[in-house]
Amino acid sequence: MKRWLNEPLLHFLVLGALLFGVYGWFHRGQAGSWDNGAPVRVTSRGVAFLAETWVRQHQRPPTREELHALAAGYLKEELLGREARAMGLDQDDLVIRRRLAQKVEFIVKDTSRLAAPTDDDLHRFYEANLYSFRTRAHVSFTQVFFDPEKRRDAAADANALLAALSRGSAITSRIGDPFPLDGDLSDEDRQSVAGQYGGQFADAVFALKPGGWQGPIASSFGLHLVRVTDVRPARQLEFSEVEPQVRERWRDEHQRESDEQYFASLLKKYHVVVDEDIKPLVGPASELAAQAKGLASQPNATVAQVPQ
Repeated sequence: MKRWLNEPLLHFLVLGALLFGVYGWFHRGQAGSWDNGAPVRVTSRGVAFLAETWVRQHQRPPTREELHALAAGYLKEELLGREARAMGLDQDDLVIRRRLAQKVEFIVKDTSRLAAPTDDDLHRFYEANLYSFRTRAHVSFTQVFFDPEKRRDAAADANALLAALSRGSAITSRIGDPFPLDGDLSDEDRQSVAGQYGGQFADAVFALKPGGWQGPIASSFGLHLVRVTDVRPARQLEFSEVEPQVRERWRDEHQRESDEQYFASLLKKYHVVVDEDIKPLVGPASELAAQAKGLASQPNATVAQVPQ
């Protein structure tokens, strides 16, 4: 008993109780204060959570003094938070509304992630999305560049060289014009080629077969004669090769569907009204609801906050 009487945490709890009593006496009769009289509980579970959070941040357990300070900070925050709610300060607060919405989203997403797909679920998803589980086609090529800004007729020069190459003439370093990028690409996919030369050039190159020189092909820089040296076509990956990716994609899709279903239930639960004077600006409630439903299924979607 003597050890407990000397325990600082007991002193802290007694002091907290006295604060509750004094505050309640001064604010007796005020509607809504103290959450209708519900006590603020400082529990062992709550203190353990504070200690665990401290360990994650500081990589060590808190000292007794630090733990007392954490509990005192929690008490202060809870008291001020309850009084703020009693005063209605949580109403029409953009930060609080966004935080509460995020917490509900976290709960919904965590619940949805608990769903485990069966093997049949994964195979059906794989079959329905075969194109998503393919390797990309890759190409290797070399090229000769003809700069329209330096030549009177770049197309005629390119065609003349193509005819010479068709007769067996050799390529030398002096043929063509200086090219600002690497003229020879090896094992690149369409996205990479398009990023350097342009989309139409990439489409044309990926339609060529390995072998002789062909062209001229226009890029965002000018004209090119191109010789494809190797093509690695796209390949459908077997389910066994991509099962982890299929599982993750299934979970993402399941999450999206769950988000949309949950938000649809909220639209049924709560009546949405748009004031007549702003309908020309934001549209009717049905259009806003449809757009909000779409945003609900987008990860990390951010919506501009406006006062209600």
